[in-house]
Amino acid sequence: MKFLHATRTLLAAAAFFAAGIMLAGGAHADEAVEKFFGNYVGTGSAVILGSDRRETRDLDVTVERFKNEGFTLKWITVIRDENGDRTTTDVKRREVEENFIPVEDKENVFVLSPEGGLFQKSELPNPLRGDAVRWAAIEDNSMTVYSLAINEHGRSELQVYRRSLTDKGMAISFMRLQDEDVKVRMSGDLVRTK
Repeated sequence: MKFLHATRTLLAAAAFFAAGIMLAGGAHADEAVEKFFGNYVGTGSAVILGSDRRETRDLDVTVERFKNEGFTLKWITVIRDENGDRTTTDVKRREVEENFIPVEDKENVFVLSPEGGLFQKSELPNPLRGDAVRWAAIEDNSMTVYSLAINEHGRSELQVYRRSLTDKGMAISFMRLQDEDVKVRMSGDLVRTK
């Protein structure tokens, strides 16, 4: 029941962001995000719930400045095969780069920067078209990124990435839910390389 309530709350948040109610610019956003700037590498262990399959994941995370008070988050995940090897066709590689800008009147909350360019109209994601809505919140030494999508049947998929600064670098945890069911859990440790 708790996850169902959380999913409904996040769907409402997605509608809020998708409607374009947020604006760029937030006081002190620069101070909150700057401490995360750098590159981090390490490994994680994931459990695919329902099958109890385990995976080893190589992780590479970079956080850097985007425009004035925003940030770019880049990450590479390499999912190894069931034996932990990187030499078979089971190995998967995923690379993502996203830009976040501060939300006005929401301290330390960021939203995915709308896509567009000099000769294109900027567009916000539309969750009813299957676009994922992403936002980030920074609290103390933790940056949490949420990604919410609605599939063709109206069901939700929520991904939660929490990156917390440590003495050596960063601890990371990840959870993927479909409606209220947790499908994947992952945690790992990364060291700061620069």
